Amino acid sequence: MKIHFRFLPILFLFALLGCSGPYYLKDTKTSQTHIKQDSLQLVDSVILKMIAPYKQKLDAQMNEVLNVSDVELVKDRPEGTLCNFAADAIVAYGNKTHDKPIDFCILNYGGLRLPSIQKGNITLGKIYELMPFDNMVEVVEIDGASCKQLLDIIAKSGGWPVSGVRFKIINSKAEEIFIKGQPFDLNKTYTLITSDYLVNGGDGLTMLKNSTKKTSLNYKIRDAIIDYVREQKNNNQNINTQKDGRITVVQP
Repeated sequence: MKIHFRFLPILFLFALLGCSGPYYLKDTKTSQTHIKQDSLQLVDSVILKMIAPYKQKLDAQMNEVLNVSDVELVKDRPEGTLCNFAADAIVAYGNKTHDKPIDFCILNYGGLRLPSIQKGNITLGKIYELMPFDNMVEVVEIDGASCKQLLDIIAKSGGWPVSGVRFKIINSKAEEIFIKGQPFDLNKTYTLITSDYLVNGGDGLTMLKNSTKKTSLNYKIRDAIIDYVREQKNNNQNINTQKDGRITVVQP
């Protein structure tokens, strides 16, 4: 067998490693190096100067006062004033823009990204904090059976933002349901306004994903809420959303 000389160094290295025993850490030495805090501030003054005008413009936009709230709006279950506020805003938008009256609205509880909006000025930036995602407004028609299934999911979770519908949670089920002031009818088709996230089956709402009658209003949920707040101001009305018993829990 011929051995090429160019491989001899490699063979010699393997031979040494094969003959050697295991290695152990014999000793350690430590040292301390002091780093000035300023050295960690990786700030480029040129970049800061470049973006300063844009930041000032954005800050001015986000600080725009849309309206004033007379009460603190709180996210809560089974019903919260912040939840009612958001759902009412979407129903108002749907009734202005959709060619068919809206029966009710649902929004997912996790979609509201603020625990509350304080009493006082409501700024544009605050609504962006509440709804940072670009979810779109959609309308979907669902039959009575799908509607009951949907409301049962909301009941089991303890409550979501709703408008136009009232019910009691009894044994984690939606009972004594009223939609637009009328008793729930299992044989009726209902017009629901919500977000594209839920219409596409988000949070387990497969009954919405399977619906064949969906209409996108090509408008962001966030923008619909902004419009609602501004319109209230234009009508010389502050935001004063209250709890009204839309969802209540009844202990069996």
